[in-house]
Amino acid sequence: MHAPSAKRGILLMIAGSAIFSTNDAFSKLALAHIPPSQILAMRGALAALLLLAVLGWMGQLPSLRHMMDRRVLLRSVTEACVALLFITSISVMSIADSTAILQVTPLATMAAAVLFFGAHISWRQWLAVAIGFLGVTLIVKPGTSAFDAMALLPLGAALLMAFRDFVTGRIGTHVPTLIVTFCTAVVGMGFGFAGSSVETWHAPDGATLAYLVGGSVSLIIGQMLTIAAMRTGDISVVAPFRYAAVVSAVGLSAVVFHDMPDLVSIGGMALIMAAGLYTMHHHMSARPAVMAREEPREAA
Repeated sequence: MHAPSAKRGILLMIAGSAIFSTNDAFSKLALAHIPPSQILAMRGALAALLLLAVLGWMGQLPSLRHMMDRRVLLRSVTEACVALLFITSISVMSIADSTAILQVTPLATMAAAVLFFGAHISWRQWLAVAIGFLGVTLIVKPGTSAFDAMALLPLGAALLMAFRDFVTGRIGTHVPTLIVTFCTAVVGMGFGFAGSSVETWHAPDGATLAYLVGGSVSLIIGQMLTIAAMRTGDISVVAPFRYAAVVSAVGLSAVVFHDMPDLVSIGGMALIMAAGLYTMHHHMSARPAVMAREEPREAA
């Protein structure tokens, strides 16, 4: 990835991750009144309507045909599963803890690249993966009275996000980001309505509707920014900057919900972030060396 592209991708990921934390806060506020499936359905419907208006205004309605692209559909289904798992998790967990667990995604992405795509990483990088997952155990606290099986949901979401990132990076550049975002909203809405068969829905009041509108707008902006970041270049460089979401989530959790993570959880967050930042540093420092080795061969 060239330096300008890398910087652009990093900035997009930081902004998108911070806005996603705002979306999570809106979802948690709405969860006090309606179940996860209803949030997913109503938020998806509002986001789809807003996006449809934007697509019409920009003259991109003919591009809706790209929704049938199998990679776009696969990404949308994966994202809907991620959203359902995460929204369900924050019904009982703080957004800070759930968001921190999600941050193992870059480490899971790196491990998946080795297991499924034949990539090679050093023992130090494997150690970073192990440390990151150790951080998860400190937050989840298995085997203690503080453990809640719901804490496994954001971990499952993180593993799905690693797969989603691979798919996102392989969507053709001819597919507009707005179309990918619109398809994600529509599929998420569908998942939500399907959930109405197992959860009892309630008529939302004015405050809940306001939370849903705020969640829809922040969802659109966050999706667009992170999709653009993942499509800018090297996933391994851009993905670790999701850690901006941890800082935002801790701040929102403390200010909006008066819920600060305990010291053990903070230690877990620190381990996850340290592992991810090491991974980022390794990729950023290794790339100039690779380029330097290739230059003489190109000159020849």
